[in-house]
Amino acid sequence: VTGQIDISKLNDDLEHLYQTAIRDYLPDLSEQEAKSALNSLHNLSCWPKEFDRSHRHLAQLKDLTSQLIGRFALYAERATRERYGDGNLTRYQANLIVPREVRIEVAILKSIAGYYIIGAEVSKERYARQEEVIIELVEAVSRLAPASLESFFLQQWQVAESAAAKMRVVIDQVASLTDMGAYALHEKLIGA
Repeated sequence: VTGQIDISKLNDDLEHLYQTAIRDYLPDLSEQEAKSALNSLHNLSCWPKEFDRSHRHLAQLKDLTSQLIGRFALYAERATRERYGDGNLTRYQANLIVPREVRIEVAILKSIAGYYIIGAEVSKERYARQEEVIIELVEAVSRLAPASLESFFLQQWQVAESAAAKMRVVIDQVASLTDMGAYALHEKLIGA
């Protein structure tokens, strides 16, 4: 959606995707497994062949997401049922079994996001600014408390028994903000 991924270059960047996968998601992944998983994804009928940000292609991306979620859930359910049977799969009755092939495909998908979006230089700059805003927000909300706290967090802050507990409340409030909410509160409390 952001234009940072060129679908036609995924095979060309397989080595980068593989390195991202073993570093961040699945250390025991082999190059052949990565290649097979990417080919498997490419061969899905819902896999996009191109993407131009048009409404039609956005709808195809949404369909891809739904298809992948359904596919991964189905494979995990089948493997879990194969291991634990058709009875209730409650908390202490079974563990979720995710087939290796699914783990590999998920690692490749995460690597696509990791390599092209999360690890991109433009993203690193944005993350650095977000980190700066969060640090400044925690400092400002803490310094201006209790006046800077939302009512829910104010109640928690008032019963907090230590400076560390009060700081935990401040951090919880900042953590509850959306990106836009954080920027708006930053503007209100700090400016710029």
